[in-house]
Amino acid sequence: MAVQAKTKKIYDDIRTLRIQGADEAAAAALEALRIEGLASKARNRKDFFSDLRASALYLKTVRPTEPELRNALRLVFTAVHKSPSDDVAELKHGLDKQVEKYEENLKKVRGKIAEYGARLVPDGGTVLVHCHSGSVVAVLKKAFDEEIDFKVFACETRPLYQGRKTARQLSEYGIPTTLVVDSAARLVLTRFMRDSDVVLVGADAITSEGDLVNKIGTSQVALSAFEHEKHVYSCAGTHKFDPLTLWGSGEPIEERDSSEVAVSGDFKLKKFPKALHVFNPAFDVTEAKYVNAFVTELGVLPPQSLVMAVWKELGLSEKQLI
Repeated sequence: MAVQAKTKKIYDDIRTLRIQGADEAAAAALEALRIEGLASKARNRKDFFSDLRASALYLKTVRPTEPELRNALRLVFTAVHKSPSDDVAELKHGLDKQVEKYEENLKKVRGKIAEYGARLVPDGGTVLVHCHSGSVVAVLKKAFDEEIDFKVFACETRPLYQGRKTARQLSEYGIPTTLVVDSAARLVLTRFMRDSDVVLVGADAITSEGDLVNKIGTSQVALSAFEHEKHVYSCAGTHKFDPLTLWGSGEPIEERDSSEVAVSGDFKLKKFPKALHVFNPAFDVTEAKYVNAFVTELGVLPPQSLVMAVWKELGLSEKQLI
């Protein structure tokens, strides 16, 4: 299918992580869907939705471990499809409005997460964060605005160092922030954190078991936090839930290009020795038992409560899902 140049750029920016964060990737994918929909030369309803469906199917392939992106595309497509209109211009207007509606809702969701999450930040305490999450940043900025006194340790998050973005944004806001290498996380937990201190991370996906799928290294941090009796909270809207996992599908773990690891800093391998291989997973899975709660727009919910809340939102009963 022919794709607009702007759409190709958005796709490439998401794929290469120039656009970072699940919320940002979903919003960008919807913008691309809008571009494609408005550019459609269809003259009737059937052809318009054929074009729109093809665009959505193309965009959903950009990152395999991003259910929010898939959910957003599905939600907007379904909402526009509900219109009984046969007028293509009217359908395009509807698409435009639905994308705007999703973006507005995303801001409201992040605002609610910030409100609930700020209450978990310990006054006079320490917060450990891993990778970059717009929701986590919003929580910490909200806590800072409410004059809660705290400091942050941010893991730099190999191999693409998204944690440096978090550290920069927080420190520029005035929040005392210390950047550490990923392997220092356990030492931070033991040396610098009290019983009331917390770990905050984002989420790329939430499964029907309440497991957290997030940036590689999250499970190690959560495991160390559990060992040292520190609470772990994932700040994530319910749109991160992957409904496909309700029916037994596992969450796919994206493996990224070896160059992200093998061509980094002073270690630049132009030609790999035959015996050298690179394993570069983007995410890992943290079991629900190591996550104290998810901070969502619905409140602070333990994993099982979150799953039940999402089931209710989907209009499904527990009996139907067993």
